[in-house]
Amino acid sequence: MPYKEFLAAVRARGAYDDLDEAARVTEAVLSTLGARLQPAVAEHLADQLPTGIGAALTDVGDRGRTWGVGEFVRQVAVASGDDQEAARAHAEAVLTVLGETVSGGELNKIISRLPARYAELFGHAELT
Repeated sequence: MPYKEFLAAVRARGAYDDLDEAARVTEAVLSTLGARLQPAVAEHLADQLPTGIGAALTDVGDRGRTWGVGEFVRQVAVASGDDQEAARAHAEAVLTVLGETVSGGELNKIISRLPARYAELFGHAELT
């Protein structure tokens, strides 16, 4: 999926006003996810995404954080400059599109490495 198509899907899923807003929230969510994942996992996931999108996962400082869902959403709120309710909606929009973009096996690998409640952010009640 090309970069603009990914952002268009995020825009539609999150009902954002334009692609710039979709890009802003995508960057916030994926950079936070990149900080949550182990470096090798983030890099492998980034390989399945458009270049501009995948870079958000890997161009982060500290990685391998152990945040639960609540802290993850708080970190998205900080990164996006929005409140936690909006941050959760951002995470759900971006991660659902991410889940639809990567292979099912890759999605299962990612979800299985995170606490169970993360699956909901990816639009799944459990592993696919």
